[in-house]
Amino acid sequence: MLASVKSLDAAEGRVGGYLVVWGDSAQRDLQGEYFTPETDLGLDWYARRPVLYHHGLDGALKAAVLGVIDTLSADATGLWAEAQLDLRQRYVRAVLRLVERGLLNWSSGSLPHLVEVLPDGRIARWPIVEGSLTPAPAEPRRTDVRTLKSAYTALGLDMARWESSQAESQAMPQAFRQPSSSGAKSPHISGEHLMQEDYLIQADSAAQDGLSLAGPRRRLPLASPNDAIKGRIIVGSAYDRLDPLDLLHGYVLMRAGKSFRGVSEPYANALAHKIGRAGWSAIKADELSHSAQTGFGDEWVPDLWSAQIWEKARTDNTILPLFRAIEMPSNPFELPIEGTDPTVYFVPETTGEAQLTLAEANTIPDSKIGTGKVTLDAKKLALRVGFSAELVEDAIVPVLNLYREQAVRAIADSIDHVLLNGDTANTATGNINSDNADPADNARFLAFNGLRKLPLVTNTANAIDATTGDATGALTLAKMRAVRFLMGTRYAARPGDLAWIVDGSAYARLLGLGEFLTMDKAGSLATAITGQIGFADGIPVLMSAEMPLTDADGKVTISGTNNKGTALCVYRPGWFVGYRRRIAVSVDYLPYYDSYQLTATVRLAFVRFDNEVSSILYNLTA
Repeated sequence: MLASVKSLDAAEGRVGGYLVVWGDSAQRDLQGEYFTPETDLGLDWYARRPVLYHHGLDGALKAAVLGVIDTLSADATGLWAEAQLDLRQRYVRAVLRLVERGLLNWSSGSLPHLVEVLPDGRIARWPIVEGSLTPAPAEPRRTDVRTLKSAYTALGLDMARWESSQAESQAMPQAFRQPSSSGAKSPHISGEHLMQEDYLIQADSAAQDGLSLAGPRRRLPLASPNDAIKGRIIVGSAYDRLDPLDLLHGYVLMRAGKSFRGVSEPYANALAHKIGRAGWSAIKADELSHSAQTGFGDEWVPDLWSAQIWEKARTDNTILPLFRAIEMPSNPFELPIEGTDPTVYFVPETTGEAQLTLAEANTIPDSKIGTGKVTLDAKKLALRVGFSAELVEDAIVPVLNLYREQAVRAIADSIDHVLLNGDTANTATGNINSDNADPADNARFLAFNGLRKLPLVTNTANAIDATTGDATGALTLAKMRAVRFLMGTRYAARPGDLAWIVDGSAYARLLGLGEFLTMDKAGSLATAITGQIGFADGIPVLMSAEMPLTDADGKVTISGTNNKGTALCVYRPGWFVGYRRRIAVSVDYLPYYDSYQLTATVRLAFVRFDNEVSSILYNLTA
């Protein structure tokens, strides 16, 4: 995670900036990870930490210590860091000139065996052992750079803090002259050193001091004696350690930079080499988004446009977060569940020796504890998008990054859709999403059975037509309570374990109910689930964009009118999500077609405890 470096006093070698910037699940770095204020940064481990250049990866500076970080302070934005650079070091003044030109950022380094990253990408532990000044930020959303001493004023910080820190750090301590060969390594920089070769055009002043942002010039390596005997030459690449996705991220960064002239030939060759050849068939016209295709590329190749894209409005993903999730070590994977309880009897007092037996004469009859299991069978959801290399080169926005983020969101939306609307029935009579019509064989809702199907098809006793006894089909709290208790008291009486899922029209009706407690009135209850809109009888109510309007029978018709609302009550602990593969995105460059293929996939399963864990109120007047 990187943030801009601000020169607090370039003449005295004093620099500062955010070493770490807080993120969240929607604001990740290029490795798909993010820091939060709860991340353990090991701030009390050391009083001072060394300052390196590019984590010691630069060919000229290597692991030379440029100075020390003497101030680390967390605030609402991230972890603010101030450092005193050692002006006696050979390269420091060249580094300061790069800071003044706005070309460097902070980057934190840790030790790999101390780092803990959770499956969702949240960094739980990252003890900071060094801070680096780098020209290649891994966090492209925070690239604003300030080079004036007035950075404190611009950030709204107290100038007394600047004066104090300046006075305290005039002397350069001797503790960080040169680290040992086993010095700190940063596992978080795989995407940060991608632009070294192409950054040479930025470093004219630095080169005069012997500092190269691009690292040493590449040359053909000498073959070993054995290779010479065999008449072979082995050619290495500076990019051998990077995988194709790293290289593609580097491509995005290089193309997004206003002052870059393009991608170097060695870099492009390495990217093409990493991709390799795949057995793709011929591509039909306009199946690739290209720079002249309306709606699929042409809009992003203008003369003068903003460098930011205006995203379309979306609702939060509300369904998936409701349920417990587990990783599936195999597919299928069996999850044990409780069976029937043992039988409890009314029994007399034990009075005779004949009763001291495990046989039938015992006054306490024996019984058994039942066992059960559910099987998780993972199914795959996937998407693929093709687009031309010209679109990537000419677009005003970083196409690869934007396409990747939008693909992840599309998969996440589809997960919500399938959990809610899944129905494996695939016949001429259709299913709850294609009533009276045979659905397409690759329709996403065919993956597994979801929440709506249980009360609409599997256990129709758990469904109520909103027009029953009330032809208006109005949504009332009395009807919601009736539907809730169709699940049985053992589930319905646990409001903390329940959730209501409604469509937009039902939400509008709820706002007219005096008993509906909106989030602004929830008080201490307002520890909202993502997408929550309020409470009904203490039960969270969530609106999902994936909840469809339906026909009068609660199903989506193909030939009729879908204008009826739905309210679905779910017992959350009664459902389990199993992951065999979390959301994965791959971007492949096909050099022989000069185009890209983006693929996003996920493999998951969805199972329920029994046939009582959801109920539905349908045919609501929208």
